[in-house]
Amino acid sequence: MISRRFFVSGATSVVLAAALSPSSVNAKTPNGQVFLIRGFANIFSTGLDTLGKELKALGIRAEVLPLQERNRFAKRIADSYRQSRQGRPIILIGHSLGADETYAVARELQKSKIPVALVVSFDPTGKGPVPGNVKHAINFYTGGEAIWSPVTPAAEFKGKLQNVNLRTGEDAIQGVGHFNVEKNKHLHDRTIREIKSVLRIR
Repeated sequence: MISRRFFVSGATSVVLAAALSPSSVNAKTPNGQVFLIRGFANIFSTGLDTLGKELKALGIRAEVLPLQERNRFAKRIADSYRQSRQGRPIILIGHSLGADETYAVARELQKSKIPVALVVSFDPTGKGPVPGNVKHAINFYTGGEAIWSPVTPAAEFKGKLQNVNLRTGEDAIQGVGHFNVEKNKHLHDRTIREIKSVLRIR
């Protein structure tokens, strides 16, 4: 005769096995490479540190970096992309010169025919361009036509490009400027929503 204790013990084992299964563990750490690139001299762009911590709290692997040696950095990303699913998709985020760098790194990856799922740029000093291997680019800008301005698509670009004017219009945020744009909580929340959509997590 099978005892009640046997059933309770067996049920408990099943629940624990399900909780510790690879699929449930992996669900907390989605695949993908998320890099946040800080601007000049690595002393500004501290809002990216906060955003990086917010992403990590959600179980998303995210790395905050100073400006990198472009070719070597692109090779690192490309190697990870090729080696396993954990390296896909690629998401690049940057502020100021770091925002410029997101587009430059994407252009390097384009040479190897490697797609970039999402680029989020906070006030780049240049205008891109956004290369054709980028699927979706969101550019938050606070300036005019000369600097901290809209980015332009490259001739081969066929993805989705959103230039978001934070100074005027329906997306304007009072008090936002070049030296605090990457610290704004509303923009962090919007960026996180876009990242979660790309990574297909709730």
